[in-house]
Amino acid sequence: MRRIFVLILAVGIWLTVVPTAAAVNQMLVPCSKSAAFVQRMNNAPEGYYYTKPFEAYSSELLCGEDGLPHLPLDRLDRAVDVVIPIALFLYVAGFIGWSGRSYLQASNRSKTPEMMEIFIDPPLAIQSLIKGLLWPVLALQEFLSGQLTAKDEEIPISPR
Repeated sequence: MRRIFVLILAVGIWLTVVPTAAAVNQMLVPCSKSAAFVQRMNNAPEGYYYTKPFEAYSSELLCGEDGLPHLPLDRLDRAVDVVIPIALFLYVAGFIGWSGRSYLQASNRSKTPEMMEIFIDPPLAIQSLIKGLLWPVLALQEFLSGQLTAKDEEIPISPR
């Protein structure tokens, strides 16, 4: 009974007391209308590598008070600009980690695992790299089967 009361109280406070925050960005203006950006554009040296970016920025991006382009994430059409690099980074990092993990697990099953860690076995390394390309699927498969995580009984606890 006490837990239900605490839960109802917490939900009630959460829904009534906390004001909703507006996620509208009011500090950024189109770069073509920013005085600081126009001044930067006029002071830039002449040349293809200066004029083309400024032209693209003035028509596409939003600038702050400093006259520099900013990437607002308060609109979903701009979120893709951040989500794609983050997803690529996580995929590449997972690929590297899963390939190394796969190689170490395969080398530990051999007769001389220490030698395989010092002198890399190319066929096994290539096989591990190919497995690494499918790491999201393999990680999900191992997670669902219980092989990815260790059971509580398998984790050693230091005596204190």
